[in-house]
Amino acid sequence: MSVATDLFELQDLELSCTRMREELASMPQIAELAKKRRAHQKLKADATKLFAARKDEETFIADLDAEAQQAEERLAAVRRNTDMSDYRDIQELELAMSDHAKKLDKVAFDRAAHEKKLAELREKENYLASYIKKFEDALIADAKAARDAAEGLQNDIAESERRIERISARLPQDVLQGYRAASKRFGGLAVERLEGSVPSICRMALQESSMAELRRADGIAECPYCHRMLVLDGE
Repeated sequence: MSVATDLFELQDLELSCTRMREELASMPQIAELAKKRRAHQKLKADATKLFAARKDEETFIADLDAEAQQAEERLAAVRRNTDMSDYRDIQELELAMSDHAKKLDKVAFDRAAHEKKLAELREKENYLASYIKKFEDALIADAKAARDAAEGLQNDIAESERRIERISARLPQDVLQGYRAASKRFGGLAVERLEGSVPSICRMALQESSMAELRRADGIAECPYCHRMLVLDGE
């Protein structure tokens, strides 16, 4: 098999792979799956926010409980230090007990509000966790269906890629490098054939001086107009 034949087969295979990848990416199942995956990411982000909010409420309640405990300890200390035979000590104890009662009322009021919010957050968390589980089960099923639908294309792409590797391995390195550079520059159309005096892709008829120079080339040259790899007649 000639180098020119390998180049044309390599170009055909790579163009075919590009078309198949585009077809694969544009499959409705794949597009729908990508949309659902984005929705899943948003659901997980919402779950993280709910978790953080619940932990905040639990922290607030723990702080309020600690505040109530500290108030109890302060009142107990006042009681221990009160001389019940001293009128002034008794007055200070009564004031301390009044302040303590107000403090506990405020703690109880704030705690009730946080407990209500905590209960709401837990309910939302449980609902969202259940919804995410069902969503993930459906997502797995959809992914399998999309994979099954795409399997034929994926197999064709894989086989083409193996053939591309085999051809690339047997091409001379300088030819392969030239092909890769031209392919990148011209969107995959790197190689053309000289048909008489006209290159098959750019279709710019060559002058006699250019034809004379090409005749001295060894089978493969560069098109003087578009600078693609040019396979000469007879290859």
